Amino acid sequence: MENNIAYWLQQIAEGDRTAFDALYNHFWKPIYQQVYQRIKNTEATEDILHDLFLSIWKNRNRVQEINNIESYLKTGARYLSFTYLNKNNAQYAVDIDRVDIILDDAPIEDRLHYRYLLDLIQEEIENLPERCKLIFKESRVNNKSINQIALEYGLSKSTVENQINKALKRLRLITKDFHLFISFF
Repeated sequence: MENNIAYWLQQIAEGDRTAFDALYNHFWKPIYQQVYQRIKNTEATEDILHDLFLSIWKNRNRVQEINNIESYLKTGARYLSFTYLNKNNAQYAVDIDRVDIILDDAPIEDRLHYRYLLDLIQEEIENLPERCKLIFKESRVNNKSINQIALEYGLSKSTVENQINKALKRLRLITKDFHLFISFF
C-alpha cells in the first residue's frame, strides 16, 4: 500500500487528478471519522475534509515534501477541527498569513503544529483576567515599556510586572502542555 501512496503523491505532484481521487478515496473515511468524533457535526466535518484535501491539491507541487501523508492528514484534520471548535466556542483570531511567511521553509507538519500553538496562545490570552490581559497586550502587542504602562494606567511598576509575569506563567503552562500533547501524536 505504501508504494501506491508514494506513486499517488508523485502523480499528484504532476497534476494527476485520478491519483488525487485515489488518495482521497483511500483516506477520507478514517479522517472523516476522526473529525466527526471530535466535532459531532456532519456538515462541518465535510467542510473540514474538503478544506484539508483542497489544500493538498492546491499545494500539489510540494506534496512530495510530506514525509508521512497519513500523519499529515490526521494532523491537519486535528488542527482544522480545533480551529472549528475554537471559532464556534470563543471569539478570537490569529493571523495565519503571518505564520505562513514566518515558516515558509518549514515542513508542512511543523507549520500546522505552529498554527495550532498560536491558536492556543491567543485563546489563553483572551481568557486572562481583564486587567492582566490589558497590561499583557500593552506590553507585548503594543510594545510599551513597564514604565509607560504604569504611567498610563496609574499603576505601580511592580503591579505591571506582576501582571505580565502572571500572563507569561499561564502561557508557559499552555505551551508546555502543547508540547506534551504533540508528543503523543
